[in-house]
Amino acid sequence: MRIHRRSLLAASLVAPAARAQPAFPNRPIRLIYPFAPGTGDGLARALAEAARDILGQPIVVENKPGANTMIGAEAAARASPDGHALGWVTTSTLALNPHFHPNLPYRLQDFAPLTLVYRAPVAFAAAADLPGGDFAGTMAHLRQNPGLAFGSVGNGSTPHLVMEMLQGITGIRLVNAGYRDEQAALADLMTGRIPLYAGSLDTLLPHRGSGRFRVLALSSPQRLPAAPAVPTFAELGRPELVVRDWHGICAPTGTPTPILLRLADALSAAVRSPLVQSRATPDMALDPISLEDFATLIHRDFSFYGKLIQTRGINLG
Repeated sequence: MRIHRRSLLAASLVAPAARAQPAFPNRPIRLIYPFAPGTGDGLARALAEAARDILGQPIVVENKPGANTMIGAEAAARASPDGHALGWVTTSTLALNPHFHPNLPYRLQDFAPLTLVYRAPVAFAAAADLPGGDFAGTMAHLRQNPGLAFGSVGNGSTPHLVMEMLQGITGIRLVNAGYRDEQAALADLMTGRIPLYAGSLDTLLPHRGSGRFRVLALSSPQRLPAAPAVPTFAELGRPELVVRDWHGICAPTGTPTPILLRLADALSAAVRSPLVQSRATPDMALDPISLEDFATLIHRDFSFYGKLIQTRGINLG
């Protein structure tokens, strides 16, 4: 699947033929959230509450989990393009899944970007008993002991691909051990069943005083206040690994341009609201950007990950 920024923007912003538009919104708005209840949807619900006060209509968060966001994404893509149904999308939804699933039930062109909500880095951690100490020492150990496993949320996830990048840059060889969720991977890291972990820093933070693991590096552009002692990959001489997972909101393509612009403004303001800011986890960078810039980000990451997947020969088999 190929996509160009110009075609994405055109597909996203084309309005139907000029005609009188009813007031918008004129009924509750659905925000289709592609994860199970309790899986980060507190932030989505806070955003919905803040946006309701701006738009004057309730925004109902509808959980549609499954298939690495594909079930929710398909529902959002097939919704009526009138602005009353929106989709919560992620790096996996629009930048990764199209490369792994030839029969994907939606296309990138089915979505009109509205705003980015947040970006979060990938944390790279090692079990306490893995030799090496810091990042450099651990890398030396990994070179001498190829084939060790790292736990992640699964094949084709952003953490998996960051580790593929690390292998390609450094020449180490690791094996991805996919888990149903990050808590399961963390449990095995802390009990020594797996030696390495790649995933959310927020998952690690509540257990950082346990002494059972050490966080070696973050893929953020700079250190985070929540983990000031943890260096970034860039600091460690790997600037290529400034990579962050992102979440954002889209509407179905064909939604009239005035509605897209109103939604984008309202949602961006909601992301900046004190309510939403208070619900962010310590590793989140709340980052509302314009719908044009969000379209650019989607295109850039789609191309970036496509090249990585092809170069590394990554598949979900």
